[in-house]
Amino acid sequence: MFKSKKKLCLLSLAAAILFALNITSNALAEESSIIGLQISPVIQRMELDPSSSYANNITIVNTGDEPLKFEMNISPYQVEDINYAPIYTVTNAYTQIVNWITFDEYDDYLEPGEMSIVHYHINVPKDAPGGGQYAVVFAETKDATGEDQSVRANARAGMIVRAKVAGVTRETGEITKTIIPGFLLAPPISATATFKNTGNVDADARMSIKIENYFSGEVIYDGTNDQLEKTILPDTTRDLNISWANVPRLDIFKVTLNTEFMGDAEVKTRIVIICPIWFMAIIILIILVIVFRILAKRREDRRTRTNSRNAQGSSGNLNL
Repeated sequence: MFKSKKKLCLLSLAAAILFALNITSNALAEESSIIGLQISPVIQRMELDPSSSYANNITIVNTGDEPLKFEMNISPYQVEDINYAPIYTVTNAYTQIVNWITFDEYDDYLEPGEMSIVHYHINVPKDAPGGGQYAVVFAETKDATGEDQSVRANARAGMIVRAKVAGVTRETGEITKTIIPGFLLAPPISATATFKNTGNVDADARMSIKIENYFSGEVIYDGTNDQLEKTILPDTTRDLNISWANVPRLDIFKVTLNTEFMGDAEVKTRIVIICPIWFMAIIILIILVIVFRILAKRREDRRTRTNSRNAQGSSGNLNL
């Protein structure tokens, strides 16, 4: 009786282990599956006229290892603060284009590696305001669960639409601030510029840095032909940063920052010192030692003068 119970317990334990292993293997298989979408192009730029229609297309690719269904939708495209975090919920005079775009019928089912060409139309109304219009077109997986009802992650890819509508446009802006830190504890050497677009169309801002050794004049990095270029949307202000880390950790440099925006060009040059904290500690220690020795020498000199005066006074008393 005892043996039969023991055997039954062992069989139950084995079944539980197999069941757990089966669940684990299923979970691992589920985790290893990849759900992915790719959209191209990533940005489409276009010029539009009121009372006109335009046709274009987008390519959607299933980059995962499972078949999927996807759907197309469109959202307004704007940004917030100087760091340009994208937001897709703000509607204003620059996002009316979301109401002008319609999609044709398309094949929404893709096997792994397959692609679908999605055609869309833009119907610009006659009263469309002149200036910039911005939206983002999304392709997003439609099914949230697999055939076995297991939860699947959604995938989404987006394409930014940058359009310029003919009419009354303002192309105005300025470079409001440029900063090159003059003292650093370690690389990289960096520079920051702030660009303000006061017009109603987007424009590209450009910046580059050139780094030279202060003493020898050797050019360590010349980014003149490798400019950082970013778009500044209408009625926004944006901070751009450029840096270069491949410089000595202890030296003095001449850094030149070039910025361009809306026909405005600025050149700023500054001496930059890189001094690591350990070197500063050594300099401070040397200074303290020198100060200590000077103070000690002064005390020794005072002691010597005092002893000399005392000696002279004692000699005078003996003579009396």
